Amino acid sequence: MNWGGLQSHQTIRWAVAYGLFGAPRSGASIAFALAALSITGNPASGATALAAMTAAQLVGALPIARLGRGANSIAFFKALIFIRTVALFACATACGVGAPYAVFIASAVAAGLVQGAAFGYLRDSANYLVVQSQMTRALALAAFASDLTFLVTPILAASLGSVSASFSIAVIAILGAVPAMILPSARGNVEPQAVETRTRSLTPEVLLWLGCACASSAAISGIEVGAVSLAMGFDLQAGYGAIFTGTLCAASLVGSVGNGLLNKAYSKQHVAAMFLSIIIGMALILQNSFGLSILGCALVGICAPSLGIHYSLQLNRLVTPEMRAEVFSVLKISTSLGTILASATLGWTSVTFALTASIWILACALAAILSKDFIIGRRLSETRLSGGAELATAPALTAGRRSERNDR
Repeated sequence: MNWGGLQSHQTIRWAVAYGLFGAPRSGASIAFALAALSITGNPASGATALAAMTAAQLVGALPIARLGRGANSIAFFKALIFIRTVALFACATACGVGAPYAVFIASAVAAGLVQGAAFGYLRDSANYLVVQSQMTRALALAAFASDLTFLVTPILAASLGSVSASFSIAVIAILGAVPAMILPSARGNVEPQAVETRTRSLTPEVLLWLGCACASSAAISGIEVGAVSLAMGFDLQAGYGAIFTGTLCAASLVGSVGNGLLNKAYSKQHVAAMFLSIIIGMALILQNSFGLSILGCALVGICAPSLGIHYSLQLNRLVTPEMRAEVFSVLKISTSLGTILASATLGWTSVTFALTASIWILACALAAILSKDFIIGRRLSETRLSGGAELATAPALTAGRRSERNDR
């Protein structure tokens, strides 16, 4: 594992920054609930602020990412993190002074508005800080750090919230600001290319991987959000739902470590096998067996980081440099939409229906992956044929123009 001193140092700093980037979002569910309790007396109102922040992230991701097109990716990322940190401190202040809850929600919206675009530029910065041969390993390390953050931050927010809800929000805001402090500077700007190149960046293959990311996110979120319902379905107390989410998270950590050790890109057959594993895992969860459900969570969790890394690598390969931050922002939108879809389905129906729907969505995504080469290959053949026809007619057109000039 010889990365080279400087490259290794930058890779680790980037991976830690990637992991801590999600601290505000992972701790917000508890911190916002405690803040709502102190302001309104109803902890359930915290879900309103969290939903507003998530909605703002979806709305602002692409427009704000476009504002930084052609700019230094790392510098623009740091500017967005500064805005998010200030907005979160405004949330903490509103909670501390007992301001109207509308002020608290407005501050949460401001924090969420830049979050999706900031993720896009953080992921794009890896192209300037990480050696390409080590990109898979760097993404695996980043996924490991992110899983640890999502595991530890809610516990930290709950512990600090018992002292002060305002202090809890301030701490997760500081943790979320660390990536801007530790991310090394680099030349991350690109020359703007022609508009025609930009419009061709969102190809069908790019949309395919974005759709797969949404499907995977919906399946994983279905387990996370439905964990309590799964536990109660086995006549267990609601607290035992942590067994399902804990198994999912632990398996995901193992998958991230495996990716880091292998440091390999995956073939279509590998990706198809991982999709099948997740589908089988989801089917096992639906069986009326506690042991099989735990095994199913493990199967889903161990494949989740591998697929996430694959999506990221494919999108990085398929789009032009000046479009990468925007496409990674759209990737964040896709995974958020998957979470929203799973949550809404669980709220309107049941955990059984939601997980069954996830299986069918994953099956459709797998079918699209398996047929991708045939569809795209056929289009490439048609393009080459049309290009060949144009090349064949070019000499005739040139000869015709020469004869016209001679006639003149």
